[in-house]
Amino acid sequence: MKLQLETTTGAVATALGVLAGMVALALTLKPEKPSPPPLQSAPTASPSPAMPPAVPEKLSFSDEFDGISLDQSKWLDSYPDGVRTHSNNEQQYYATDGYKLQGGKLVFIAQRRMRGKMPYTSGMVSSYGKFAQKYGRFEICARFPKGKGLWPAFWLLPASKAWPPEIDVLEILGHDLTCVYFTNHWRATTAGTINVQGQLRGIDFSAGFHTFTLDWKPDVLVWSVDGVERYRTREHVPQEPMYVLANLAVGGNWPGFPDASTPFPAQMEIDYIRVWTL
Repeated sequence: MKLQLETTTGAVATALGVLAGMVALALTLKPEKPSPPPLQSAPTASPSPAMPPAVPEKLSFSDEFDGISLDQSKWLDSYPDGVRTHSNNEQQYYATDGYKLQGGKLVFIAQRRMRGKMPYTSGMVSSYGKFAQKYGRFEICARFPKGKGLWPAFWLLPASKAWPPEIDVLEILGHDLTCVYFTNHWRATTAGTINVQGQLRGIDFSAGFHTFTLDWKPDVLVWSVDGVERYRTREHVPQEPMYVLANLAVGGNWPGFPDASTPFPAQMEIDYIRVWTL
């Protein structure tokens, strides 16, 4: 029995040795696992040019025009000091009945009628003496009328009543509703004024409502239409509080004068005006 046990034990040991050798050989011959491909960063999406700029958090002034009459705590229906006409050879008188609030909109109404020695009446608002701000975002949502000699605008003037500077958030000429102009005006070192101007072509601004935005920072002015930046300048950025104006002028040196083709009454519709601090 002892011999048999030793023999058995030796056989087992021999078998285990053979098995260990086979395992070692298998491990030696096993192909290495291929290395994974190097990690690659996911492509970074470029920001879309149509992505609207972030809305500032603090709304400092707004009118949604949801009432039945003009909010006189926010607006005059004239220029400062009750002035109801303007220079530039414009032909309108800004009448107290040259506008209305209807359906949540402020509507300027240009008509062919004599008032204040002018052959046309129309409407405007200004926040002079009610609100002015240095820097910020200034925005209007509006639709504009077609017609030769019509001249709608949304713009800023100094609270000091000095001129210039002047920032035109938008100007449109009624004979070409597919072009909007963006302008910054300042005084030249010599007599006169200088301006820089951008423009956007290709949209019929009479066909629907569009938003027009000015981002005014200490060192740059940026204009956007429907959330897309269209023009910017760093030249002579104003450095004083300015008030807001919107109006529908009739006639003038730049747009020319109405003719028989100009439809009256003509209406400029404003959905809202909003201002934020940046």
